[in-house]
Amino acid sequence: MAAEIKAQELVHALEHGGGRRWIVLLLIIAFALFQSVAQVLINPMNRLGGQAALFVGITHPKGQEQAVIAREIARGHGFSTKVIKPAAIALMEKNRGANGFSAFLDPEGPTGGNIPDLYHAPLNPWLNSCALFTAVRISDALKLRTDAKGDVDFWGMRKGEYIHPADRIIAAVSVLCFLIAVWVSFLTVRRLFDERLATITTVLMLLCNEFWRHTATGLPQMLMLMLFTVALYFSVRALGARENEERTWPWHAAAGLAFGLLALAHPLTIFLFAGALIHTAVAFSPRGRDAAVMFAVFLTCLSPWLIRNANVCGSPFGIAGQTRLTSLVGTESQIMRTLTEPDKTVPVHFFRSKVQSELLGQFDSLLGRFGKIFLAPLFFLTLLHSFRKNETRSFRWGFLLMILSGMIGMAVFGFTDASLQTDLESNNLYPLFIPLATAYGLALVLIMWSRVQVAGRELVSVRQVNITFHVVIIFLNALPLLNVYSDPPKLPFVWPPYYPSAINEIADWYSDDDIICTDMPWAVAWYGDRKSLWLPLTIADFNDLNEFRFRGKITGLLVTPVTGFRGLLSDVGVGEFKDWKAFIMRDPRAAQNFVLKVAHPIFLMNAFHYLLFADRDRWTPRNN
Repeated sequence: MAAEIKAQELVHALEHGGGRRWIVLLLIIAFALFQSVAQVLINPMNRLGGQAALFVGITHPKGQEQAVIAREIARGHGFSTKVIKPAAIALMEKNRGANGFSAFLDPEGPTGGNIPDLYHAPLNPWLNSCALFTAVRISDALKLRTDAKGDVDFWGMRKGEYIHPADRIIAAVSVLCFLIAVWVSFLTVRRLFDERLATITTVLMLLCNEFWRHTATGLPQMLMLMLFTVALYFSVRALGARENEERTWPWHAAAGLAFGLLALAHPLTIFLFAGALIHTAVAFSPRGRDAAVMFAVFLTCLSPWLIRNANVCGSPFGIAGQTRLTSLVGTESQIMRTLTEPDKTVPVHFFRSKVQSELLGQFDSLLGRFGKIFLAPLFFLTLLHSFRKNETRSFRWGFLLMILSGMIGMAVFGFTDASLQTDLESNNLYPLFIPLATAYGLALVLIMWSRVQVAGRELVSVRQVNITFHVVIIFLNALPLLNVYSDPPKLPFVWPPYYPSAINEIADWYSDDDIICTDMPWAVAWYGDRKSLWLPLTIADFNDLNEFRFRGKITGLLVTPVTGFRGLLSDVGVGEFKDWKAFIMRDPRAAQNFVLKVAHPIFLMNAFHYLLFADRDRWTPRNN
């Protein structure tokens, strides 16, 4: 009898007491671990016994560029890259003279032959470099990765490897940032609402496929999400301190630091900080004091990087600021591949038209940009509802300002990424808004649900019906992720256009002194570990670079599906790649009057998708 009573007490504690909280917590942790393993290592539910994992390497070109920078930092080469953009050469020569860029190629030059990066923000590569540095040291100490001679070699790709282990390390860092962001979001939502709503929001975040897709891109979005949620947490704490008549400026100083680090992860987030700054200036007394503290800390955090860029190339934001002209003077690819600085005298009405068009495009795809969580766009309706807590009411206006300012920033710089293999954009800030927007939308739905009555009885009071309602909400928002596990098996790498083992083999035909010109320099630099020049806009520009800047060091031209799979007429025939039409179309006469005359088609995926033009036969063993 006593045993039965204890069993009943245990069941009651699990259903209604603190035990239920532990069960929910353990289930959430278990699912988070399962997803992390599936996204980075192996898919346990794969129908082929795990032979085709969900992770297929770093998927985004800019993610691979940041991975290259992280590797160079880990090697002790500073914030440098192996991806050479003609726009960076033009900027350096404009502000530093005719030999401004060539000096960086000289092993005896100011950087020892390392090329400073002038495009990317520093925080994500720095964070990844710490993980890569640690991995290299562990691998070398335990001799986990060795070459054919038995010497430690972490970076060399083994025969049969489709992606490098470093891809997984970078993805794991991104997953870790995401999980921290989930935890911080839980704390924030719990302060704004209650623990139940915070728990459901946490589950919805873990079931949102948009987040998991970004973890594999190499982009800083998950790092940005973590920093943004931290900044929002400090902002909520400041509102709580205001209600309790406590000091608020220390919380805003902490928020300024988080926003400063956020800007070091992606400069476009400066627009988000502008929205937060306006809200702080208006909502806190004395007016302007907390905003001034916040701005001072933010500027102190950001200034060293701006000074570094100005010292290196003469421009605080490097060449990244030129992307604001995307779609006005050409694609981002065209802007980065030209040797002449893009025209800055764009008529104002052209720029206004671009911003209007981009804003309308954002509204057209609002649900998709909010990760297909239908609760998130409902945030805008919560502006019409009066919540009980003053902090909850006040915070939503600051959050709205951040969303609106972020939308303007995304409209100014646009979303276009020169990418064949991914539909995720590097300038997309919407994933940062999903957690809090979802929480507010969920709160509104639950409030409306609590008022639904049937036959005079509130449905929320019927336990089975209430649980079913919550399960349906979670299920509908989890459908995109569930579809991932029902998709047919796919290749273990991103095709088109990457075939990492083939890229690595091509790189073996070259030395560190050579420069390979290609239409996908990010992949050649990352998987091939060779200096790679982004295909210039014209053949004349190529010849000019090879003869006068690189002193004949460009010894290879690699043409890939990045250009080969484009529109025949729109891009290749009369578009931005028209000067290279013969090379892209695999015309054997293309190299007759070209400095690289020896052509070598590379057969893979049942066709000659890669075509290499070289200065000599480098692929025959006797010539190496």
